Amino acid sequence: MKFSILSSILLFSWQSSTILAAPLDSRDSINRLDVRVNLIPTPDQVNELIADPSKFADWAKIGEPQIDKAIFFTGQKSQQITQIVNWANGVGLTSVRNIWNSANFYQRGQYKGVDDATFKNFQKAFSTYYADQTKGTAWLVFPQDATPAASGIFWSIELDEIISESKVDKIVWVDQNKITDSTYDWMNEPTIYWQKGQDKPAGA
Repeated sequence: MKFSILSSILLFSWQSSTILAAPLDSRDSINRLDVRVNLIPTPDQVNELIADPSKFADWAKIGEPQIDKAIFFTGQKSQQITQIVNWANGVGLTSVRNIWNSANFYQRGQYKGVDDATFKNFQKAFSTYYADQTKGTAWLVFPQDATPAASGIFWSIELDEIISESKVDKIVWVDQNKITDSTYDWMNEPTIYWQKGQDKPAGA
């Protein structure tokens, strides 16, 4: 019995000293991993969020998107989306990619246990939440010589949510073809894509 107690004490002491002696970088890595896990939903949580998009509030930054700051985009390739988001952030606007506690929240690669069909529904769900939280003036960044596709998440999900929630006064149509032009006065863009009280615009 004495041997058993002594062995337990020695084992505990060895484990404690090993943890304390671990390099700070190793402990920081463990802490970062724990934080990352807590900021990315599990497959079960993904299904819960799809069923009830209001629960995304637990994963989003408080107060985001701020009033008059939300942008929307549609029908874009990855490189174009990055350009739009970078432009928006540079002028003080925000996107569905920017409102989460984890910067990787929207990225497909973070959801290893989620199949493609479920992740697509997950995208629709967090887009629903984003549109629901949008207030005041919203900004559609899209070429003015084209029409948003009816099959896109913006037209089929986000726009419906914006119209039904009645929190958005208007959606200004920022010409995507001009956002790299430093002389483009996007804040005073006169083209309105949709305004409260109007019918839903036709999709392509």
